[in-house]
Amino acid sequence: MKKIITHINPDLDAVTSVWLIKRFLPGWKEAEIGFVEATASGQKMPGVDENPDVLYVDVGRGKLDHHQTGEYLSAAKLCFDYILAVRKDQPFSPLEQEALRKMVAVVTQIDNASDLNWEEITQTRYQFYLHTLIDGLRGLAETDQQVIEFGFRALDAVLLNLKHKIKAEEELKEGIEFQTRWGKGIAIESGNKHVLWTGEILGFALVVKKDPKEGGVQIYARPDSKVDLTEAYNRFRKMDLHSDWFLHATKRVLLNEASVNPSMRPTKLSLKEIIEVLKDI
Repeated sequence: MKKIITHINPDLDAVTSVWLIKRFLPGWKEAEIGFVEATASGQKMPGVDENPDVLYVDVGRGKLDHHQTGEYLSAAKLCFDYILAVRKDQPFSPLEQEALRKMVAVVTQIDNASDLNWEEITQTRYQFYLHTLIDGLRGLAETDQQVIEFGFRALDAVLLNLKHKIKAEEELKEGIEFQTRWGKGIAIESGNKHVLWTGEILGFALVVKKDPKEGGVQIYARPDSKVDLTEAYNRFRKMDLHSDWFLHATKRVLLNEASVNPSMRPTKLSLKEIIEVLKDI
């Protein structure tokens, strides 16, 4: 039986390292997880790297630990590089590899205290970040296994979001840009809701997403803009009497599709028709 061993009171680097091995190293999905105390000495723990069915990560001074070096590293980075080497004949998709690379880079920054340079570290919202949640859970959890299980589920969610974000950035390169009185807008046919948020981050005043399968439309405006979609809302309702539209109270979000209301009837209007209205109001 394969086994992954990390240190007790696992931090984000330890959790991520174990997650990477179990999720992405071929043959290690069912591996058991064990916990040991870290040693103060710089010597390799007895047994480390001797049994191919036992991997020590972020502990033990072996090939998947970084505490024996002063280099800018993390156990997660070592594990990721190890997995890439083992999987050279079973490579990741470019999307998944890029998402994992970004995740590992952030974990490495945190483990080397580089996050102290992040602008948001002084903000209260920083306390909601994954590594601070794991640190709090270490004080609440009854067992180390509970910390690992929470970390796995959270990292799965982070990976999924990153893949969607990376894909959104690529999709938006093919979007249709147009001018409105509030600034530049962009429209795209996509089933990826992250194009809305990513488009706002990229600075577009308006982002339009039309679902290529069902036809539903979502229109987001930057929250710091002066966009008012009331006129667009009224026009769309007149142009397409058999669809449903919802205008948010801020007047900056206009929905013809919403996960909280799956019974909304999607519009028959084309993306071109939607754009023309937004350019004209």
